Amino acid sequence: MKHLVLHVGAHKTGTTLVQKALRANRAAFAERGYDVLTRNEYEDVTQGYHVRWRRQGGDLQNVTTAFELLRDSLTHDSLVLSHEDLLASVHSFRTGPLYAPAGEVLRRALDVLRPERTTVLFAVRRQDRFVESSYLQTVRVGSTKTFSEFMAPVIPENLRWDVLVETMRAALPADAELHLTYFESIKELRARNFVREFFRQTGVGVSPEFTFNTDAVNRGYSDVALKLALVGNAELEPEDRRKLRLFLDASFSNATHPSPLLLTPGQREEMLTALAPFNKALHEMVTSSLSAGSPDLAVNLGESPYLPGAR
Repeated sequence: MKHLVLHVGAHKTGTTLVQKALRANRAAFAERGYDVLTRNEYEDVTQGYHVRWRRQGGDLQNVTTAFELLRDSLTHDSLVLSHEDLLASVHSFRTGPLYAPAGEVLRRALDVLRPERTTVLFAVRRQDRFVESSYLQTVRVGSTKTFSEFMAPVIPENLRWDVLVETMRAALPADAELHLTYFESIKELRARNFVREFFRQTGVGVSPEFTFNTDAVNRGYSDVALKLALVGNAELEPEDRRKLRLFLDASFSNATHPSPLLLTPGQREEMLTALAPFNKALHEMVTSSLSAGSPDLAVNLGESPYLPGAR
């Protein structure tokens, strides 16, 4: 493989928006010799091997098999793969460090695909908002746990992005590009410029064309949607849960109704205080990454947006 571009998350950092843009611009990537695969397409091509490992744990040979099936399915000699579950499941922090298997997954991808050039794109999100959004996603796909039950096994140490970044760096070749981004930059950039910056970071040279509504991508559950979903998930069969999810997405999203109140202000402050030294280290990593690849974005970074008291 000439060039491997891996967009590996994190979850809840605009991945649905980015994947819609990638699919909309697939022809432009193909003209430059790149296949484009997003999450569901990858799962289809790899015949469920990766998802079985992700859901059931156990032997990482399933991950290797998935990458072998991916390799054999490609029609071009370069690849852009966007999959926020590639390194681990959305709730990995409930049982250990965020995306703990990340290093081994990346090593297996490189061993199988053997790219001449590797680019990895990863966006982070402030931990208090990340765990809230992750919880709502688990409810959206069927969980009946309350937020307190969901958070019971979680400790701040498991939410260290800086550890994950170092793990990824250690697994990548010295000449690989690792682009780090704060998801929160989408507030200033807005959706289309956020996507444009992502496309620039791929290094492929494609400028995105937008054939879809960038203002209505993957809205979250409102407070009333959460309450209805918890009841419905406990009482309904899978097909009816799916219908309920579609109804709640359309009628009771946080775009039109108040968002759930999950972490209290005190819990939020406590979490960010415990993580402050590590988020300062992360900020240096993000600043360094942006300075190298996106100097205009790096200029206004200032202090870490992940410190206690940050809005």
